[in-house]
Amino acid sequence: MMNERPNFLLIVTDEHAPAVAGFSGDRIVQTQHLDQLSADGVRFEAASCTNPACTPSRMSMLTGKEPHRCAGWSNHWIIFPEHVTWPQHFSEHGYTTGLVGKMHFGGKDQLQGFQLRPYGDMRHALGHQPDPLHMYPGYANPESAGITEIPESLLQDVVVTRESLALVLEHRDRSPEIPWFVCASYSRPHSPLTAPGRYIRRYIDKVPPPVVGPEASDQLEPFARHLEFDLTDEQLTRAREAYYASVDFVDDCIGELLDGLQKAGALENTIVIYTSDHGEMLGSYGCWGKCLYYEPSIGVPLVLNGPGLGAGRSIAHPISLMDLYPTTCGLAGIPVPEDLDGVDFSSWLGNPGSTQPPRAFTPSAFYRYGVRIEEGATPEDTPCAAWRCIRETDWKYVEVEQGPALLFDLVNDPHETTNLATNGKHRERCQRMQASLYTNFSWNEVHQQIERDRQRLPELNSGLPPGTPNQYMLANGRVFDAEKSLYDARWLPIPPGCTGGIIPQQFG
Repeated sequence: MMNERPNFLLIVTDEHAPAVAGFSGDRIVQTQHLDQLSADGVRFEAASCTNPACTPSRMSMLTGKEPHRCAGWSNHWIIFPEHVTWPQHFSEHGYTTGLVGKMHFGGKDQLQGFQLRPYGDMRHALGHQPDPLHMYPGYANPESAGITEIPESLLQDVVVTRESLALVLEHRDRSPEIPWFVCASYSRPHSPLTAPGRYIRRYIDKVPPPVVGPEASDQLEPFARHLEFDLTDEQLTRAREAYYASVDFVDDCIGELLDGLQKAGALENTIVIYTSDHGEMLGSYGCWGKCLYYEPSIGVPLVLNGPGLGAGRSIAHPISLMDLYPTTCGLAGIPVPEDLDGVDFSSWLGNPGSTQPPRAFTPSAFYRYGVRIEEGATPEDTPCAAWRCIRETDWKYVEVEQGPALLFDLVNDPHETTNLATNGKHRERCQRMQASLYTNFSWNEVHQQIERDRQRLPELNSGLPPGTPNQYMLANGRVFDAEKSLYDARWLPIPPGCTGGIIPQQFG
């Protein structure tokens, strides 16, 4: 007997800028599989993450709470045990839950409510495979863009597709009466910006430069200047091409997953959600990476596809990733936990004629002093080291701690080039949005909460050294490195020139 409650397939990529997709209007990148998912479903044009960095964004999404309420301060932080996570809640209400791929959890609990995790970054190594290989255990960002040196069958995105398909099909064969919630989490298009050669060659000399280029970097306020990259024009061009190639490649991997599930009949009663943990600046303003309040950084692609949701709809109202937890509860007919910051917009989805948005704004924030690694950390009293923003349908208001306020007209200035916060015509708007920004939030409480959270970390650390970027977990719980032979599992100093890599092992 098949179950009647819907299944959920949550597909998450890493660092997918919302505009770099065919369904968003980009005519260069090839994302035919995601385009079809969007055409048959509902696309959200103004979806945002709550913190444009991997771990805090995922923590917020899985807890349904803003980062300052779930210790989502920076990468490698830990979801404390009092938070009932999205998969835990679904597990408690009769779903089989599984995670495949990167999730970037800190600490000893590498399941966080998921019952099954056959493959992923379970040894605190970020889930990004160092490429070129000689950079292990580190990796570079735009500087090393190009053709991957890793055999394609060992690329994380390929394995995520295969293992996700296996997890779902094995479950359906064994327990068809039990609904499932599975997260397939891919590491691309996050750096290292590498892909198989056929994808890299597809975009050579075809990707235009950013609309707002490095020449505009003198407009940046002090916080944003930390994201500037000193790249040559050639490096910028090749990096943007490799990013497009990475988006294309992961789209094909997702297409294989969806096609395999479709052929097996596994999507007949399944709601598919596609999103990313945050965006990517891609050279805009001379900045690369995320961590900024601009739309390419805090914005995420978001598509919902499934029975009863409608097709071909595009929604301009702001939606937050932390809304997915309560919304899927509504779609599954299970209770929404109390004390969430996320909003259940499931009933609103079923009323396409409604002009009342499910939320008035989406909040986002970033804290440079929130890092776990104390060596070289930003002192908490450093000016312009954090920001918080409020994004409405047409406007965005930003406050940089001990720094300037910014107001952007997202309709008439979609690339956010003109700060209107000092324009007297917008004084009332700024005051209103500032009041929203400080609702249940204060900078003083942020600093106090970070200190309290730091004191809780030691008891929850894993005590394990990092391994290679990904591991397999067997049915008996034994975990082993997936790429031991590829990297020879050495613990080496990070070579010069690497701008990312494995977290130091004492902070596991």
